[in-house]
Amino acid sequence: MLKVVGASWQKTRIGTYILIGAGLLVIGAFFIGYMDRPEYDGTYCATAFWTKQVGFQIENWKQQNDLVNIPKGVARICYKDSVYENGWAQIEVETQRSYPDWVQAYAAGILEGSLTWKNIYNQWANTISSSCDRDESTQKFCEWLRDLLTTNFEHLKKQAAIRADHDHYWHQLHLFFNQLEGLETGYIRGATRARSDLEEEIPLSDFLLMNAAADIQDLKIYYENYVLPNNTVQEEEASDQPKNFFLPSASMLTRIIQQEQSPQTLQLLFGHSTAGSYSSMLRIQKRYKFHYHFSPNQRSNTVPGADITFTGYPGILGSTDDFYVIKGRQVQAIVGGVGIKNENLQLWKSVDTKDVVPLVARVMAANRIAQNRRTWARAMARHPATGAKQWITVDLNKLGAQDNLYHALDTDDKHDDAPVPLNDKDKAAIQSRHDQLKDMVWIAEQLPGRMPSRDVTQSFLVAGNSSWLANGVPYLKETLEASGVNYSDDQQLSAADEAELTNLESVDKYLRTHGFRGDLLGGEESIAYGNIDLKLFSYNARLGMSDYHAFAGPIFLRLQHVQPRALEEGQDNQEEQQDQGGQGVPSSIGDERLSVTIDDAASLAEMELITERRPVRNDMRAIAMRRIGSGPFKWSDMNPLEDGGHEGHPDEWNFDKVSPKWAW
Repeated sequence: MLKVVGASWQKTRIGTYILIGAGLLVIGAFFIGYMDRPEYDGTYCATAFWTKQVGFQIENWKQQNDLVNIPKGVARICYKDSVYENGWAQIEVETQRSYPDWVQAYAAGILEGSLTWKNIYNQWANTISSSCDRDESTQKFCEWLRDLLTTNFEHLKKQAAIRADHDHYWHQLHLFFNQLEGLETGYIRGATRARSDLEEEIPLSDFLLMNAAADIQDLKIYYENYVLPNNTVQEEEASDQPKNFFLPSASMLTRIIQQEQSPQTLQLLFGHSTAGSYSSMLRIQKRYKFHYHFSPNQRSNTVPGADITFTGYPGILGSTDDFYVIKGRQVQAIVGGVGIKNENLQLWKSVDTKDVVPLVARVMAANRIAQNRRTWARAMARHPATGAKQWITVDLNKLGAQDNLYHALDTDDKHDDAPVPLNDKDKAAIQSRHDQLKDMVWIAEQLPGRMPSRDVTQSFLVAGNSSWLANGVPYLKETLEASGVNYSDDQQLSAADEAELTNLESVDKYLRTHGFRGDLLGGEESIAYGNIDLKLFSYNARLGMSDYHAFAGPIFLRLQHVQPRALEEGQDNQEEQQDQGGQGVPSSIGDERLSVTIDDAASLAEMELITERRPVRNDMRAIAMRRIGSGPFKWSDMNPLEDGGHEGHPDEWNFDKVSPKWAW
């Protein structure tokens, strides 16, 4: 009997323990429910690991707040898609120098493709897929283009593998192709991992197409003039009516000013506004921190331009906006570019399209290996076939103490005008000033088969001539003569404009008021094409600090920038002249770049596939530019038959400035 009682007491004690434990769990759950849970902002991270035995392995860390401590591996990435919040996604990729360069490149590509696969698909669907299937003529052009780019890719890969050991430039091209192949692999991995049932697959040829976005307008010109007739290369006598296409270009404004607080140092003000199809507006701020070497030999030095920040697009490994900030070992520079006019189609006869190197690959190679602005221009001058651009690059390190540059230049000019005896000390001082000025600012301009460049520092910094507005008109004399373009002083900054450009806010205002919004043309003239962003950058040499921010979406005048009376008077005058039967006078903020025939910009997308001739009248153009103060762009306001693809886009593009914060 005692044994039975003891057994019952033991069971009772166990039951009590269970009840107590359950109570503690309930109490714990209650307190945990009221504890602060970690709040994530949508940043996803991953790391790529690599060994010779196993190969590549990807570890995804889901959402993260502690970005600094993400395991490095061979490469690591953090990505945030905030397009609906501020118009931009953000991606940061870092590789480790202890691994072979090709491993770094391929791992970086896998990571980017894996995390951004959805936006890559949307960008492809909005641009390439929709444009290439528009009609029979574009289908034929895309077929020709895909064949050309695929053949070039295989050819260039072989050439790069052979030349990489002894040519730094070709080594970087080889790494670009490695990264692109990794991007395709990562895209497939990301879509598979998400168990996504995509309607169509993206072939390698279309990844090549996306990364040739800057070349396609030029290749279209070549195709129309030299391939289409009889499906053979066009003979010289058959080019009586050549087809040339030039759309409203991006705008780029560079100004270097002397600071009142420190006359010995300079400040750079820089603004850039991309022109493109609204369908291409899935935007990404990217930072590539790749520790590549000059050659495949890991004992060689790492490249100077290891840290490159740029504005870009999903699936493209460079900035087809052509805006870069470069940092690294003894290098700190900016690079900016815009499209350039060319009326001389005879230049194409010296170009072999079989050897075309995509512009985005060339500029990324130059950004990485250039130790100064001269070597950057020299690297860019290799393979100048497609991608007609004018570039400016500024060495930020040379904006420091310059011994009162403006006065020094004025003094030197006086010495040139009248002989003045100089002692050895004065001669040495003048030479020192010239040495300081050398290679600070370079301008390079590419036309088919040629790319002249020049150190323009001394002429650029003379008081009263310290600004340059790049808008597609050649700057260098040899480029202007070769292009056949008529130069107009109206396309440059006025003295009043220069006087107002004293800070980034004034640069912002200038680029907005001189921008173009095709959706504001009105009625049947409306096109989903225009200035689709605004990037503003400044560097204060006295403080050694930079300021950068960007706006996404078609530009418009914000309230603080609008001058209601001036705009209303301008509109009244415009309407009055139209009532009198005139076409209207273009406003003072008109732009000669727009007095060209615009091909159906709604179908251009980032590729700028030109399918249909479509003129835009000067009076409508002026009205659209005046209406730029009417507010942000909305997809829902566009004609659904003409608006192009916009999967993954917000409807209203009313976003404030964004300044990315980087972790590494």
